[in-house]
Amino acid sequence: MASKTAPTAPTKPTAPVVDVPDARWWVVPLVATVLAPLLSLVTAVRTDLFTDALPVFLVGCFVLPFAAILPAWCRPRTVRERQARNGLAIMGCLLAVVYAWLIETIAMTVFLVMLLTGLGHS
Repeated sequence: MASKTAPTAPTKPTAPVVDVPDARWWVVPLVATVLAPLLSLVTAVRTDLFTDALPVFLVGCFVLPFAAILPAWCRPRTVRERQARNGLAIMGCLLAVVYAWLIETIAMTVFLVMLLTGLGHS
């Protein structure tokens, strides 16, 4: 008895992945570019960063979110890079919201450590 094997279907050769252009690549970076300064302004006003902080912290409140959003504009404009562009834009907006709170928390922690260890001579 001869054993019969089922014939296998011919396999298609796999084509290399081609980067498909993304027609709406600019939407998320544009929204983040417009939204980040507004979020920074609201957060800075809410935490009194305009009256209590050094100018370098105030400038950082507006510049650092743009530094995170800028690579979203520079990434290749393909569908494959969409997730990276969206992640950078969202990270810039989150940084705009969290920055003032983070600076305030770090300053308060340093103040308490200096007070408790006796390094804060007044």
